[in-house]
Amino acid sequence: MAATVIPFPMPRTAGAPRSLTVSRAHEPRLAGVAILRGWFRRWGARRSLARDLPFMTDETLADVGLTRAEACAEARRPFWRAGLPDVA
Repeated sequence: MAATVIPFPMPRTAGAPRSLTVSRAHEPRLAGVAILRGWFRRWGARRSLARDLPFMTDETLADVGLTRAEACAEARRPFWRAGLPDVA
């Protein structure tokens, strides 16, 4: 069984390889872990943006293309409902 190199992000240490070498049997499990890490990173970014939106100046919001009311509505939206229209 041939080994496959998956570009998996790892902390840089002296002498450590840049990527993790795994067998094909472990690929599906590692792909699932990578997907979950991506989701958590995206959710964290959405959460931090929602925390920052109410404190942005009107000029900054205009650069982003939002009004103050839209920014407040977006900040109140749960991070897992990004991109979905609000249901009143």
